[in-house]
Amino acid sequence: MKIALKTLLPTLALLAFLLPLGGCSCGFDCNNDNDDDNNPALLTLGFSDSLPEDLKQVVIEVDSITFSRSGVEDVVIDTFTIPALDLENADTFQVDLLQYRGVSQLLVIQDLELLTGSYSKVSIAIITGDVNKSYVQEDDDSLKPIQVTSGIIGLPGIALSSGEQPYTVEFGLAQALRYQSSSDTYLLTTNGVRIENNLTAARLSGSVDSTLFDTVSPCSEKVDPEKGNRVYLYKGLNLLPENLSDVFTSQSSTTPPDNAIAPFAVASMAEDSLTGNWNYSFGFIPADSYTVAFSCDTAADAAVEYNGLVIPLPIDQQYEVTLTEGASSTCNLAEDASC
Repeated sequence: MKIALKTLLPTLALLAFLLPLGGCSCGFDCNNDNDDDNNPALLTLGFSDSLPEDLKQVVIEVDSITFSRSGVEDVVIDTFTIPALDLENADTFQVDLLQYRGVSQLLVIQDLELLTGSYSKVSIAIITGDVNKSYVQEDDDSLKPIQVTSGIIGLPGIALSSGEQPYTVEFGLAQALRYQSSSDTYLLTTNGVRIENNLTAARLSGSVDSTLFDTVSPCSEKVDPEKGNRVYLYKGLNLLPENLSDVFTSQSSTTPPDNAIAPFAVASMAEDSLTGNWNYSFGFIPADSYTVAFSCDTAADAAVEYNGLVIPLPIDQQYEVTLTEGASSTCNLAEDASC
């Protein structure tokens, strides 16, 4: 099975990482067969992200990845062989999450033999405290260090069966990455970071008609029509537009309305250099029914604060989709369109 990680966005896509069979420390032989028909799970783990607007790089330096399971010692991956990064048996690796968007991945672990069964937690140790290790490069090229509480991104556990097991870690940067003005740093949290089974995860993508960017007020007054545009994904159908909210958490200093629904995921626009079309992509999301909403006025959307943005905007840009396991779906956004 493969495992991948995803980033934050204002909407981040997906990247996968490749890890070697070496570099694990465990209380059992990592190559031993186990109780699932004597066939181990072959884990592949990747990182992926959603695109954060107005940032040039979101770089993290990973020190180790740990798989925890009750009753046995942790499996710790602390050396990395990642051909895509020209690394072999490296103690750490750096990755720019913005290089792996949508369904693209950087493989960090591949075909790692593990005992089948349930693992209670996956922990990613990130080196912080050094602007040369983990950092954000802003649009003006200034570098700001990334902080991670306790230096660990802790994710829910996974259940491994025998045979290939591909997973992806999704970094939803729109939700997970927040600027801290008091310290002039960025905080990377677990909010919006998910680990998904590639075999059952769904994908959603489509185009966005650029005429939606600035056809209504206040978007028609934007200095740059291409800025401040996002696609929001909400769980459920038959949702009232007035309940669709921007990104916020329970730590918001502004109390959101009682019926406010925070998005499950967020995606930014990316222009195709060949066609000139604007596209969005949600990679590796659970199969379910969702409401898709576009807004052209999202520049003020903060990762924590309820900002009271109007979503959808234009007001007709709300769609419903049902995504099935392992399938890719398309929803193109335009005036008078439907999905």
